[in-house]
Amino acid sequence: MYTQGLGLKEKLAIVEDSFQIATGSTNGSFTLIPDGNAEIIIPIKENLSFKCIGSVRSLNLLAGKGYFIMPRRRGAEISLSFRTRCLVIKLNPVYAKKIADRITEISNGVFDLGLSLAQVDDLCSMVQTKDRFEMSDYLENLFDDISELYEYNTTILHAIDQIKESCGTISVKEIYSNLSVSKSKLEQHFNREIGLTPKEFCKIEKVNCFINAYKDDENLSLTELTYQCGYYDQSHLIKDFKYFLDTSPKKFFANELRM
Repeated sequence: MYTQGLGLKEKLAIVEDSFQIATGSTNGSFTLIPDGNAEIIIPIKENLSFKCIGSVRSLNLLAGKGYFIMPRRRGAEISLSFRTRCLVIKLNPVYAKKIADRITEISNGVFDLGLSLAQVDDLCSMVQTKDRFEMSDYLENLFDDISELYEYNTTILHAIDQIKESCGTISVKEIYSNLSVSKSKLEQHFNREIGLTPKEFCKIEKVNCFINAYKDDENLSLTELTYQCGYYDQSHLIKDFKYFLDTSPKKFFANELRM
């Protein structure tokens, strides 16, 4: 049985969320917001271009194949040709390193899952129903050669829970003090298991909380949300948006193709 309970090591769902990106009669460009999760991306029928913001190189992800991506420090641009789609499955970051260690890396942080066409079809059907527990069971069987998949790092899990509960406003000092570990141990565990620092994870979570708060109530002004989400002023907010998404908050929300 899956649970998000804390304390003893319990079985956590591998999948956090899933969705489909699709284009209409024209080509489409989409921004994947960094959210601290690992990802599986599956292009359907047509290849797609995947490029992390700040990178000079884009990757050509082939249709009908599955790609595993470690938690990203920055947003990523996905470009699709017209009338095509891709699937995105978000994975709990506590499993990221264990999964990545057993599959083939094709670029920095991007791995080939080696899925068969039948497995791609199965995951497509599951994304349609959005049953993350069914997908978690399926991926558990898919990764059955990964020993002790569920022996995740509880220090990381508890740290992530604190960051999410605070919407990214908690300080790194508060985290390691609450967990009774040293700063160096906490940062070492984060870098090893997730590939991010605790401070980066906090900033990513804060940006996501801001974006979600705006979507929940578009009547709130950006100024109101800036302080409500823990930013000292708009310059700090704009700086984070520029780094993570290479745009300003106003331009981000005005662009309907971005997500």
